[in-house]
This record gives sequence, C-alpha cells and structure tokens, in this order.
Amino acid sequence: MKHTGRHTGAFLLMFLTEGDCYGGQLLQKCQDEIPVNPIDSAIIYRTLKKLETEGAVESYFDTSGEKPIKMYRITETGKRTLEDFHEDIESKIKNLSFFLGKYEEWKKGPDHD
Repeated sequence: MKHTGRHTGAFLLMFLTEGDCYGGQLLQKCQDEIPVNPIDSAIIYRTLKKLETEGAVESYFDTSGEKPIKMYRITETGKRTLEDFHEDIESKIKNLSFFLGKYEEWKKGPDHD
C-alpha cells in the first residue's frame, strides 16, 4: 500500500513553527525526522504552493547569500490550520488505535489461520 503524504501540510506547518525554511530544508527535515516518510520534493513543493494559496504560509526571497532563496514562513492562518490538523490527526489516532486493538484480538482468536 502506497502512502500519499496526505498530512504533508501538517508536517510542513509544524516544521515552520520552528523557523522560516526553504523547500530543500523542509524536505531534509521530513527525511530526517518523520519516522515513516512518504514525502518527496514534488509533494513538498505542491503542498507549499497549496498552503500559500490558502494563506497558511507566505514566501519571500532571502537575498543575503550569493543567490536569492525562496523562503517560507507560517502565518496566523497557518497556525489555525495547524490546530485543525491536530484535531483531525487526534481523531484518526483514536480510530487507528481501535483498529489495532480489534486486529490484535482477531490475531489471537481461534478463527485466525
């Protein structure tokens, strides 16, 4: 079963609460920190574009280096979106925990081959 990165926005917004980042930094954080990482660079940039359209993040160019780098920061809207993600993920965890418990019962039962 392939995971599509449905909660990529939640992870990106969470990482942006730690400070502004460019896309490559966010990809690296996903690779380094998310235990089961389904997120690639195409998903990162597609999600950032969507979040920016929704007003959850804003971008700007950091011109302090040799070449300008497009940076992203979370907005107040993004912080509210992060709260919505939190509620959604909490409810999913409850349902997934229920599933895991029922699955374990079935595995231990006499009908399991």
